[in-house]
Amino acid sequence: MHTPKPSNEQQLLFKLLKGDTPASLEGIDTTKLFDLFRRHRLFPLAPVLLSLFDEEERERWKKAIQFRTIRSMHHIAVLGQLINALDKAGIEAFPIKGPVLAYALFGNIGDRHSSDLDILVRNKDMQHIIEIMGREGFVLTYPKTGLSDRQWKYYSRYKKDIGLYSKEHNLLVELHYNIENYMGLKPSDVDLLVQHPVETGIGGLLFKTMNNHHTFLYLTFHGAVHQYRRLFWLRDIAVAINRWELDHQKILEDAQRMGIERMVCVSVELAGELFSVELPEAYSACLAENSKVIGKLKRASLQVILGSEYPAFRGKLSHHLFMLRLKPEMTHYFRTVKEIINRLYIGRFMGGH
Repeated sequence: MHTPKPSNEQQLLFKLLKGDTPASLEGIDTTKLFDLFRRHRLFPLAPVLLSLFDEEERERWKKAIQFRTIRSMHHIAVLGQLINALDKAGIEAFPIKGPVLAYALFGNIGDRHSSDLDILVRNKDMQHIIEIMGREGFVLTYPKTGLSDRQWKYYSRYKKDIGLYSKEHNLLVELHYNIENYMGLKPSDVDLLVQHPVETGIGGLLFKTMNNHHTFLYLTFHGAVHQYRRLFWLRDIAVAINRWELDHQKILEDAQRMGIERMVCVSVELAGELFSVELPEAYSACLAENSKVIGKLKRASLQVILGSEYPAFRGKLSHHLFMLRLKPEMTHYFRTVKEIINRLYIGRFMGGH
């Protein structure tokens, strides 16, 4: 598959990612542009465009920005409520992504928007957590209720999370008991990411989270697994490189130990290409030694970024091939095929997403 040519709207968005502000919107379909900002969750970048819209269009964009900012404030309040309930029950829980990451990256939860909440917990606590979440108004959405112990063990072997939804808050919470089964990360990899956590205070609420070093590893891994379908994942990586003091050599060493070196390298390469980021010297050798495969991964990612938000069968097949290239071990190939089949079975008969 060749990389499609960016539309006028995509070209404008890429200019914004580099920090360039257009002088006009000539040749731009504002409805398509709006859809791009929605898909990539980049409305925090939109205020610089407001003066270029007519009055009616300006109000539409203002409302979109305000709605998402208010929703972020609501999310942090609900997250505080849930973490407090879990803490009282003696259950350790780590918020990942969402408003806590927004605060860590920007110092302002309104500068990064998300649609749900993600919390990392231990699998052994899951049934107790579901009961606690139920008392807080969150009902199990996936997997299906009533799974036997055997079915639950099968589900949790091939899936990394469960989903609970609150009608009152109009909010989905994903409880992660693993980072990503699909890519074969071991429990020890998850243990690594939650070592040496830090406490973050936001508006009187206190959250225990991964430190910046482990958060960066997670962001590069997560973005690569999803093939950067939403650009705000790459924005996170770019901002982290620019604003956090990170030991990138140590990041690469940990990535090699976890088997995700390619994911880190293609992530920083794309962040450098699409954003105003000077890549740390630590990545030079990795990018040079793996230039051919990194180039293929980067081109495949750009096809996804420029393509449909929800790809058809051919796009899904291309994604599976992308996943196989992310880790070079032969055992990973067989495991990936096996897990694709099992995940399809789970989605069909046990519920999932």
